[in-house]
Amino acid sequence: MHVRIFFALLAMGLSGSAALGQVAATSPGNPVVTAAQIPPEKSIPLDQALEAVQAALAACTARSSPATAEVMDLNFNPKVLLSADGARANSFEPARRKAYTVLKKGMSSGAFAKSVGSPPVNTVIEGDPSLRASAGGLPILKGGMIIGALAVSSPAGQDTDESCAQAGIVKFHF
Repeated sequence: MHVRIFFALLAMGLSGSAALGQVAATSPGNPVVTAAQIPPEKSIPLDQALEAVQAALAACTARSSPATAEVMDLNFNPKVLLSADGARANSFEPARRKAYTVLKKGMSSGAFAKSVGSPPVNTVIEGDPSLRASAGGLPILKGGMIIGALAVSSPAGQDTDESCAQAGIVKFHF
């Protein structure tokens, strides 16, 4: 399966962030804000995250629904973000928001949608513009605790997104 991998873009963003962090550290009055260290028992192995995202994309591709899939860690950072060939250019943001919702609300994005009555897409919910009330984001569990999220955004809709995300979740083995 051919997939566009945006590691180069991600790497450029990280190196830019590092440079900004150094400037902020040397500028008076600008404290450097760093993400909390994720303990080893709550970290997501890169090889499993990559395998999970690839499985989710393969499930969507098998349904002729090229998608974007993301694994997000507890610091709300993308661990892996891939987009299948032919995926919509605007599919990154829904995937990110679904993963964010899982981590913020402690439940699947589909369960959250049911709890708030499935408001229209892009409705600001609970004052948080990043929450997304649509299925396709699932928690990554280790020992019964959420350690991250896997989310999918495809053109086929929420049921397909949820099913494709499930195909990826089963690739985690802790």
